[in-house]
Amino acid sequence: MSRAIGPHPVASRSLAGAAFAALLGCALLSWGRLALAEQPTTAVAGDASAAAVEPAAPAPAPAPVSKPAVVSPSLPGPVPTLVSVDSPPPLVWKWAHFSTADYVLTLAGGATTLAMAIVHPRAQHSLGAVQFDLSVNKVLRADTLANQYIFRDASDVGVSLMVSWPFVADALTTAWWYRGSREAAQEMALIDLEAFAIAGAVQGVTNVLVSRERPYGGNCGSSELPSDSIDCTGPGRYRSFYSGHTSLSFTGAALICAHHFKNELIGAPWDALSCAGGYAVATATGTFRMMGDMHYATDVLTGALMGTLIGYGVPLLHYSRRGSSAAPMAGIDLHLIPSPGGIGLLGVF
Repeated sequence: MSRAIGPHPVASRSLAGAAFAALLGCALLSWGRLALAEQPTTAVAGDASAAAVEPAAPAPAPAPVSKPAVVSPSLPGPVPTLVSVDSPPPLVWKWAHFSTADYVLTLAGGATTLAMAIVHPRAQHSLGAVQFDLSVNKVLRADTLANQYIFRDASDVGVSLMVSWPFVADALTTAWWYRGSREAAQEMALIDLEAFAIAGAVQGVTNVLVSRERPYGGNCGSSELPSDSIDCTGPGRYRSFYSGHTSLSFTGAALICAHHFKNELIGAPWDALSCAGGYAVATATGTFRMMGDMHYATDVLTGALMGTLIGYGVPLLHYSRRGSSAAPMAGIDLHLIPSPGGIGLLGVF
């Protein structure tokens, strides 16, 4: 049984699914708020038995009225009132805008990430497994190759969710639609893009230079994993250190925490719960990589550390600089738009 190591269709489908779910949620919540705003207020009369009605004396016919008065039947208890739902206050971006240096760094990081995905790892494999790795691998690795593939697919779903969430849920849905700040959504998305570009570049360069064999490499040539399978003959066999899935997932989790706490996107305790949820998914993603026999424990732990450092470091550098009255970078207008693979970033020059 053979199988290629690489992007799985589940990853792209999960990215598109996350975008569709966010947009559908926006539409449903918007419809509900509109329906509540248009709900009429019902007038309620008091108890009709409390007032006595005296016979009216003969008098000239009253002037015709254009609309007859309608009195609703009496109801016991206090008069119900319609409670209005106030919109959250608009989000104000208090920090410095994305600079020219940030654009250059983001483009360089993205180009390096793509280049390292094409370049083959070094022919010399200098880093082997330590005893700690072998012990953890023995405990966590799934018992059959078919089950290992299931956990690999699950890790693809996890990393897709963690990469798309800062853009779709936090920037597009929360900052722009819910809090009404296109400026904050744009700046948050740019910070996310920069952090992921740097995380991908650092991991890609390390991956190629270290050229560590994946845990399943020791099984190549066995009855379960033939030596001529693409898993064993492809360059992906020597991309173990360190885990890219784990690094990107923890980068996304750190970005969620930084944006929520610095901007108070949805308020307590939901900001803290969003941060904790992001780290829970990232931890599960890294664990799935070990269960799928794709990485050692040191690969995953290093990926978690690097992802957290970059995911916190990049936004905190931006949040350390207060904004000025200057407008964003002149001549560039950025938009988040739906795309076949999920969400795209459109720049109008």
